[in-house]
Amino acid sequence: MYKQVDSAESLALFHQIKKTVWDSMGFEMEYAKEGSDLYLLRADDGEFGGTYEFTPHSKSNPFIRSLFQDVLKKEMNAMELDSLAVLPKYRGQLGHRGISLMIDYAEKHGFTHAVGIADPTFFQKINNRYHIKATQVKDTIFYKGADAIPTLFHLEEVYLNKENPNYSWYTPLFSQIKVEVVG
Repeated sequence: MYKQVDSAESLALFHQIKKTVWDSMGFEMEYAKEGSDLYLLRADDGEFGGTYEFTPHSKSNPFIRSLFQDVLKKEMNAMELDSLAVLPKYRGQLGHRGISLMIDYAEKHGFTHAVGIADPTFFQKINNRYHIKATQVKDTIFYKGADAIPTLFHLEEVYLNKENPNYSWYTPLFSQIKVEVVG
């Protein structure tokens, strides 16, 4: 389903997939940020065909931090979403897995929200297909070769309400076990 990038080889594959997708969409390539968790998304045929990057907002680049500084409230624990890139032949299956991974990752690490600059099509899909509340918080900007929407994603609402029929698309990718220590 996914693999966390943990070697020079998997990092090279991450960048290769992302660059292929970014080039095809006319985006300027951006390499992984230090302090980020990087994931490769595995397709049913066993091949890796997608990428996703999660970064604590405090470790985001200065541009992203300044773009969202007046949006994030004290009670929000936010991460930056970046690099959701899926090769064309895997878009149906891996896009869905990437969204599930985002929810699992946020829950596992205690992130209530995410920020990112979203492609307009992705923004619409998150709101209308996946029913994840994604709020446009600033005017559309031109970034790395395309229009992008500065977006606040409300992730806690999803992982606290997974049984809601709006989230029937959700498939857990992380196993989360609560252990009670006695004694």
